[in-house]
Amino acid sequence: MIRGVGIDVVEVSRFEDRPEAFLAKLFTPEELEIWHKRGNVTEYLASRFAAKEAFVKALGEGFGEIGPKDVSVGDDEKGKPYIILSEKGKEKVRGSFVHLSISHERSVAVAAVVIDGEK
Repeated sequence: MIRGVGIDVVEVSRFEDRPEAFLAKLFTPEELEIWHKRGNVTEYLASRFAAKEAFVKALGEGFGEIGPKDVSVGDDEKGKPYIILSEKGKEKVRGSFVHLSISHERSVAVAAVVIDGEK
């Protein structure tokens, strides 16, 4: 059973030339470390933020009880992205699977999330 679907589109330019202190409010230390290792590619941040937004939209909540750092994105060994949740986030989707797809072009990043499973 599909519990929720969320889609978000982000202008990549929103993350250009942002101070590290600002980024630290939106991204986990692990996400920022990967961003640095990838050469500070802005599309990386934009696509990850789109995934966070798409997730909370799929919950039907938006950011509030769950913040941006309660949701992060990892990549499996083949490069497929997946959602990583804090304990608060895990409580919201207990018994469900979260599907994630992300993509980006030069100026835009997009993410889609489907929450599938028991409510």
